[in-house]
Amino acid sequence: MFKLLIIAILLIGLFQGPVWSNEFLPAVASQDIPRLMQSTVWVRGLSEAELIRLVPKQSGLHYVGCPNCSGGRQENQLTWSPEQPDEIYCRYCQHRYPSEKYPLTQVVNVQTPRGDTAQYPYWSDHNGYRYFLQAHRDDHVRAYLAERTEELALLYIATADEAVARRGAVLLDRFAEVFPGWCYHYDFPFQQKQIYDGDVAPAQFRPGYRTARWTCWAYSDIPSPLVRAYGLLSNSHAFKQLSIERGLDVAGRIEHDLLRAAAEQVLANPEPYTNMSPRAWRALVELGRVIAEPRFVHEPIRRFRWLVDSQFFYDGAWSEGSAGYATHTLGGLDEVMRLVKGYSDPPGYLDPLDSSRFDNFDLASSFPSIVRARLALQKMRLPNGRLVPVHDTWSTRKLNSTDITQAYLLPALGHACLGGGTGDQQTQFHLTWSGGYGHEHADNLSLLLFSDGHELLSDLGYTHTAYRAWTQATAAHNTVVIDGQSQTFGNRHQPTDGSLRCFDARGQRVQVVSADGKRGYPGLAKTYRRTVIVVDVGENRRYAVDHFKVAGGRTHDYFLHGDADELATLTTELELQPMTTLLPPNFDWQAPRNEGETRRAAEPNYAYGFLRELQVATLPTGNTASITFQGTNSSGPRLRVSMLPEVGSQLITGVNPSIRPAEEDDAKLEQFNRPFMVLRHQAADGQSTFVSVIEPYQETPVLTSVERFPLSDGAVGLRIAIGERTDIVVLDAQSQVSVPAGSQSTTFQGDYGVMSLRGEAVEYAYAVGRGGWTRGEYHLASTGPLSAPLLRVEEQTLVVSTTDAGPELGDVVRVLTSDGWVYPYTLTAIESQGDELRLTVEEGPGFQFNAANQILQFNSFPQRSHSGAVLVEWNTRSER
Repeated sequence: MFKLLIIAILLIGLFQGPVWSNEFLPAVASQDIPRLMQSTVWVRGLSEAELIRLVPKQSGLHYVGCPNCSGGRQENQLTWSPEQPDEIYCRYCQHRYPSEKYPLTQVVNVQTPRGDTAQYPYWSDHNGYRYFLQAHRDDHVRAYLAERTEELALLYIATADEAVARRGAVLLDRFAEVFPGWCYHYDFPFQQKQIYDGDVAPAQFRPGYRTARWTCWAYSDIPSPLVRAYGLLSNSHAFKQLSIERGLDVAGRIEHDLLRAAAEQVLANPEPYTNMSPRAWRALVELGRVIAEPRFVHEPIRRFRWLVDSQFFYDGAWSEGSAGYATHTLGGLDEVMRLVKGYSDPPGYLDPLDSSRFDNFDLASSFPSIVRARLALQKMRLPNGRLVPVHDTWSTRKLNSTDITQAYLLPALGHACLGGGTGDQQTQFHLTWSGGYGHEHADNLSLLLFSDGHELLSDLGYTHTAYRAWTQATAAHNTVVIDGQSQTFGNRHQPTDGSLRCFDARGQRVQVVSADGKRGYPGLAKTYRRTVIVVDVGENRRYAVDHFKVAGGRTHDYFLHGDADELATLTTELELQPMTTLLPPNFDWQAPRNEGETRRAAEPNYAYGFLRELQVATLPTGNTASITFQGTNSSGPRLRVSMLPEVGSQLITGVNPSIRPAEEDDAKLEQFNRPFMVLRHQAADGQSTFVSVIEPYQETPVLTSVERFPLSDGAVGLRIAIGERTDIVVLDAQSQVSVPAGSQSTTFQGDYGVMSLRGEAVEYAYAVGRGGWTRGEYHLASTGPLSAPLLRVEEQTLVVSTTDAGPELGDVVRVLTSDGWVYPYTLTAIESQGDELRLTVEEGPGFQFNAANQILQFNSFPQRSHSGAVLVEWNTRSER
């Protein structure tokens, strides 16, 4: 007895548990006790032996679908509950597994990393696709027990109940005991799962953290709930008692065999600096603080700095162009900053790689660029708070709603919003020309319209359903499709970024954005250019002139899609005839079976298989043709589109999947549709010009008529009546054109012009480009674009050489490279010094310029480099 007492005393001295500081760990209060008691009641009711047996002995698999039904999406149909711990079931068809219908008669046998044998039973379908249903049950149990372990630790902090602490420590130790035998695996939706044999060297890890052990994605392979539980339980007696009972250092086993092992595996992955990277970093920082390992803090901070400096555009937008993933990334970065706030290294510690040390660290103060990123994200929202659903952005993601709409430009990303209004009468026209750098859609020059509380011209945004291929295709967006082909999905080596031609939102009545997007159709589009002019008609009402020019290919389809949130219809007074399909003859179209077929979005004509209930009319030449989108709610807003078609154009209407109301359930995708129209022009010479007037309204349209009048040299002229007011709109008048506008002689020259008349009197005029308006004795001059060579960059100031009149505050200037790239900036200050003009810009500028060798090098994403002379150009605009 005395000998056993001496051993126990020695063990108590040896097994002290973790040494840590806890100010960054979750807080808990007495009011949390009932919730924690309820959530842990099941695991507290099991014996320790039952609890230990419940912890899976081998790694599970996450993406295992239900072979019995087509409900749900992304192989996420199956779930588990502790009431029947040996089973899983489908939340859609309710089928339970193990199942006689799907027996697990086949087995994958592998050696574990520590040399044992692991067996993974499965059922396979007629295609040989394997369903590891038992491993999926194990994955659910893993996640469930990890969460309960953290809750037990929190309950201990709130109650000081050592019995609760012991139960948490038992689970921690059992995970540490089995984890060294968990196999590495590749676990991805709709792809054959791979379970690796034996240990896997880091050199053999798949790119993108796709070789995992704890979860399906190694970004999350540090078991954070267990890390926090380990820290929270450190002051209990549980680890010491278990160490005495088991004759080993329990805390040491947890730290070495589970937590450190997982961290080293995560760190061994090549770092791709993605939106997921902060998830791994915050887990590392948290672990580093819990176990007092400064290396696990310094390395994430080193990577944090590089991502912030290199993976955001110079205007603050996240590199992938998705507001949803910007939210995800910034949220992860914020969490890292929270976790390191106040951190200090152990005395005398210096990082072995860069000799840095942290004392009372505050990472947030080091990155003003994150403030710019937050401001960019705040702009990317609709009046109802929804993040603008371009690219892979969930339509369900929201920030706070807005009380007022103000036009904005994100020049580096390639996105603009025009419009205005307050309260329930806000109208926003969004145009995007961003490139593709991950999570992109083929949506160059796509338009989105939100008005009066509804997304009247919708962008579907993100989905994980089988129809993701549809949401990514060009035909699913409000833009022009050439020859049935989707635009190219871009990357750094084949960029698809558009180029801003003009942005002006400072007008009293008129706002303009114009962009070129021909990189979206490399080798096909010679011209691919869209101009949107938004005109205020008073009382919070606005209309837009949409001008889209295309050259290249033969068949040009101008798409507009209605509300994707609520049931809507499309009506027209034109006589429509049934149409069978827009697919080419003998096209064997099959609906995608799951999200794994997303790449079909890039197949020529494939997206047209989603267009149903088709009707067609050949449009009369020279006349205005109108269609109206309207929700089934008679009190809701409406949208009238007045088209001024070219000779031989066809109007095609129908419906296509609206995705959103299906709520991510593949089985419901065919139940919900939105209306669409396509204006098709077969261009014998390869050129088309689409001109539409887009008017959102409540009960009665404000515009009384829309007509096009002929002009010379390819210019476009419109006459738009608004009661007693008449707006004359002219586009692309590169030489002076005579404008039919009443009894007085009227001319215009320039890129864009709007003149409002009341009777014969000029009420308002606006002009951009060289020339301007004349009407009788009335003159409004516009001097045209000016440019000057870039001399150097000084912090946020572009220094150019010119003695010409410079731009105005608030103007957008464009940095033009010799190889055709355009980088716009917004002016915040202008200073003239002799023959130099100093232009201070709001966004960056994000690049360095060596005038001696004429090299422009971006530090911000995507670190593009250009050689040759660089010009700074600005448009002049006039209004009165």
